[in-house]
Amino acid sequence: MDGGGNVAVGSGEPELMALAQTPTDASRAEALSDALAARAAVDDEFRAALSQWHEGARLVRGEDGHVQNNVSGGTQNAPVLQGRDFSGTSFSFAPPISPGGAASDAPGAPH
Repeated sequence: MDGGGNVAVGSGEPELMALAQTPTDASRAEALSDALAARAAVDDEFRAALSQWHEGARLVRGEDGHVQNNVSGGTQNAPVLQGRDFSGTSFSFAPPISPGGAASDAPGAPH
């Protein structure tokens, strides 16, 4: 407690620095979460800022990271990539071989 009878609450900075050292340590993540929750409980401005940050982070993650992939409609004659949040991805493949053994002139086939 401080001199005014209020409970002293930390900034969360030490917990954040500890988590940065070992990002996969669940106990350090929980310690940071607890520190931020404690600060939000006594600091209305911080609580509003944390809530705004949390909403933005939730939108970036999108549906809590849920991914649903569906492939339908017959045979796929090209790569099918399933997952989430791809960038900088490209494919290179040879044209399909026709029954006569020559490269197909199918639409989209490289010439």
